[in-house]
Amino acid sequence: MIKTQLVKQDNKPVAVIVDYQEYLRLKEIEEDRNDYYAALEVKMKNKKWKSHTDLKKELNL
Repeated sequence: MIKTQLVKQDNKPVAVIVDYQEYLRLKEIEEDRNDYYAALEVKMKNKKWKSHTDLKKELNL
């Protein structure tokens, strides 16, 4: 595995080099977080909820 490396310009960090598998893992965490907050937003805006059982009955499942 490649260690994380900092790229500096004028002695200030400007970029990071990271292992591709670690990048994919971090990207997945970010997507999960975004999905979670999007779901919370929908839940807060929606005042009418149906139970899973009621929804199945309504859809004849």
